[in-house]
Amino acid sequence: MKLLLDANISWRVIKSIENEFSNCLHCKDIRINQPAKDIEIWNFAKQNNFTILTHDDDFEKLLLLKGAPPKVIILKTFNKNTNQIAELLISKREAIISFISNDDLLILEIY
Repeated sequence: MKLLLDANISWRVIKSIENEFSNCLHCKDIRINQPAKDIEIWNFAKQNNFTILTHDDDFEKLLLLKGAPPKVIILKTFNKNTNQIAELLISKREAIISFISNDDLLILEIY
């Protein structure tokens, strides 16, 4: 399972979830111009088979405009700290795995 975290999610989350989600990157760590633009993140995720994890509704618009891949997971959980986000992702691990493996699903919102 390959997750690409958008800039609006702390890179520190990866350290907390790496045992549960084996292949995670933060957009600051990929070879694109920084600060990363949404379309560059999108293109990287598409070319490298990542699912985008974000707080940003703009990725939903890109999904509607361009279609999948990549798939998008939108966290609708503002005002949570890094540890709370990591705990939420770990608690939703099975749903995330199911979403990524289901070719009929394109977007997952986590509350």
